[in-house]
Amino acid sequence: MRRNEASPRPRRRLLLTVSGASVVLAITAGAVVWTGRHGQESRASADERVHVTTAVVERADLSDTLSLGGTLGHGRSRVVRSGKDGLVTWLPRIGAEVTRGGQLFRVNDNPVPLLYGSTPLYRTLRDEGTVGRDVKVLVDNLRKLGYHFGEQPEVGSWVRPRPAATPTSDGAGAEGETASADAASGKSGQDAAPSARPTAADSAGAGSPAASPSPAPVQVRRGEGVLTAGVIAALKRWQSRTGAAATGELGPGDAIVLSGAVRVGGLLAEPGDAAGGDLLSVTSTVRQVTVPLKADATGSVRRGNKVTVTLPDNSTVRGHVTALSSDAQSADQNAGGEPQLTVTVGLDDPDAGPVRDADSGSVRVGFTSAAKKDVLVVPVGALLALSEGGYALQRPGGRLLPVETGLFAKGRVEVSGPEISEGLRVVTAS
Repeated sequence: MRRNEASPRPRRRLLLTVSGASVVLAITAGAVVWTGRHGQESRASADERVHVTTAVVERADLSDTLSLGGTLGHGRSRVVRSGKDGLVTWLPRIGAEVTRGGQLFRVNDNPVPLLYGSTPLYRTLRDEGTVGRDVKVLVDNLRKLGYHFGEQPEVGSWVRPRPAATPTSDGAGAEGETASADAASGKSGQDAAPSARPTAADSAGAGSPAASPSPAPVQVRRGEGVLTAGVIAALKRWQSRTGAAATGELGPGDAIVLSGAVRVGGLLAEPGDAAGGDLLSVTSTVRQVTVPLKADATGSVRRGNKVTVTLPDNSTVRGHVTALSSDAQSADQNAGGEPQLTVTVGLDDPDAGPVRDADSGSVRVGFTSAAKKDVLVVPVGALLALSEGGYALQRPGGRLLPVETGLFAKGRVEVSGPEISEGLRVVTAS
């Protein structure tokens, strides 16, 4: 019996041992779980305090634009003056369009036509052999109007002006005969002698009693024309066709030189007024946009710059800067007294449906002042200013990568550096 009573004790110890082990394991497992949860909570709270936000370095086109208000219409207005004494006898209607060779107005009942060019008529063109940029305007317009007059002397050649009223003395008779022969043979007013630089002997006799009354030879420069016998004959034919006196002469006030076709925007005189003042205002015939701009803000706007025009119906069309006025001292000033310029924007397709349908009025013009293509960019908030100067980008782990900055535009900045590549993730401000 004693042996039987003593036998269960080992089993109880074994059970106690197993139960004790289970308690230890449970406590240990509880400690592991608690420790893991505590670490996760600590990291989460730390992240919440730092507010880390990242961005990716991207490759993109970057451009900086300046948006300004403008007006859709026919461009900047220009005042036309006669430049000739007399009385105004006819004016066109407002809205009329005048092209090359058409009459702008009449003075003393003589038509004053429009010629295209950049050099106004500042002297009377009458003498064969006259050379100049104003002659080139006449030559180009006669050619465009369909009049033939032979070849022009080449650039660099020498021509001798021949006054229309050539003296009839014995000494001048030979030259008068030569001039007549040249005209008959179709020569272009070039001197009968070969095109060569005049000799010292030619110049020496210019002031002596025995010298020829003809002016010294003139060399033709680039951009100049020569008033040849053929050109004078063509001028007479054109004058006769327009109803003017066929004199073969053209002087200040006989024609108005403008950059192209014009649309009459307003009348500043009436028939019967003196022709010496302002007669009418004209604009371009093509619809375009004008934008007022402060004179000190022209650094970002250049002739030829591409622009985007937002029309009143929110549709957009492309355009480019065609002109930048230079009248900064004019009365066209804003309320603050700061001078303003006028930027003229030509539309790439002025006959497009949205442009034709749009009423003249306010538009928005976006000027691209700078542009970069296919560059690495990040948000501006990703830049870190270094105490020693310059900028860096920060990796999520804290490492700083020095960078060179380029164009800033629309909240992004161009970056470059030996360790900067597309797809790189960096820290940025939230």
